[in-house]
Amino acid sequence: MQKIGLVLEGGGLRGAYTAGVLSWLMDHHIDFEFAVGISSGALYAACYVADMREQFPLLAVEYASRKENVGWYPILNEGTPVGYNYLFDTVINQKLKLDAAKVRQANTKMEFGVYDLAKQTTFWLTNKDCDDRWLFIKAACTLPIAGRSVLIKGKKYMDGGLTSMIPIERSLENGCDKHFVITTKDISFVRKPNSKPLQLLLDLIYLKYPRMLKDFRKRTDVYYAQRHEVARLVEEGKAMHIYPSKNLGVKRFKGDRDQLQALFDLGYADCEAQRGQIIDFFEGR
Repeated sequence: MQKIGLVLEGGGLRGAYTAGVLSWLMDHHIDFEFAVGISSGALYAACYVADMREQFPLLAVEYASRKENVGWYPILNEGTPVGYNYLFDTVINQKLKLDAAKVRQANTKMEFGVYDLAKQTTFWLTNKDCDDRWLFIKAACTLPIAGRSVLIKGKKYMDGGLTSMIPIERSLENGCDKHFVITTKDISFVRKPNSKPLQLLLDLIYLKYPRMLKDFRKRTDVYYAQRHEVARLVEEGKAMHIYPSKNLGVKRFKGDRDQLQALFDLGYADCEAQRGQIIDFFEGR
């Protein structure tokens, strides 16, 4: 029997697309032997393996679109452009009370990438490492500049997306024969190197982390290398790649409730439009 891995890109608010796709998969009782998520994909992967179907529209649309999540409100209240404390401390831990034990007890092995600031490298945790306060998942979602590093037992961690954006290599290294890859940008998306002002800001803020700054500069090349690897696997019949069929205007940190709902619905509709291909992929035809 073939081992099939689920691979989730990040994308901030664009993760509403991933949530829509995962909702379709869950509604059609499609399971995986392995799952890996990076950045916001880590959160959605955790919810997927823990069978938290009802949380997808709440996290990706309802709470993601609120003023507390992105923009001036978190800048004034948390001192960062993204309200990671709001999302994890208030929404996940207090309002939704998501049970991390369900993630740890999931039958599907899940991995997510976390960047260790002291070692300046990405390492991979599993669902067994999901702590009750969701701190490691919070760290996995926290992008530099957008948020502050997450302190866990005296060590600082951030988003593993610094070095891996479409973590196809983890699905391969975990022995998966086939890979179901969900990315959050439409076909017209072009990733460009950091602008000079942004890179200067990064250089100033993270001056103490020279290897991390090198990782920043390599992200565009890494992204396209991973995209090419996915395309190669698709060509060989070893992967299926699901991505937005149209651009709805949602950016990593920009999108209102209607846009996020539309992107969530697009993820669901794109799967429905490819129902036959998806079923064939999983049945090995």
